[in-house]
Amino acid sequence: MAFNINDWVEICRKEEGSSCVYYSAALLAAVGRTRYLVRYETRLIPDGTRLLTEVVGADEVRPWPPDSSYFDFVVSHRIDAFVDKAWRVGTVTKRVDPNYYVKLDCNGNEAHCPFFKVRRHLEWQNGTWLSPATQSQGDSSAAPGDKPGN
Repeated sequence: MAFNINDWVEICRKEEGSSCVYYSAALLAAVGRTRYLVRYETRLIPDGTRLLTEVVGADEVRPWPPDSSYFDFVVSHRIDAFVDKAWRVGTVTKRVDPNYYVKLDCNGNEAHCPFFKVRRHLEWQNGTWLSPATQSQGDSSAAPGDKPGN
């Protein structure tokens, strides 16, 4: 997929295990045909004085997911939880209205998340957003949306 300069995108970083952690970033430039220069929204350089800018492979970049607004998640739904400045894939283990407890795939920890820090988990495959098969609510595909203010 071709991106435009200043598009908001997500960068998939593999962490412990095989699940991705998604960091939001602004796309600054194309570097050849298979890489992009991005500036992260929440990751800082080691001394903490400014936002991290780096070159990433095109296979690590995806568009910002469509806005799912509030979604009525139940136990066992696959979701993304905004924990430690990134979107982390996990499973709802408990619901305490309006919040959720989520078991994170990346480390197995359970995180308490307010409803506005969770979103439905979508996979970007072949230019289409796909919902996990276990999540029957909502449409299985969606069009890209604008970057929400998280």
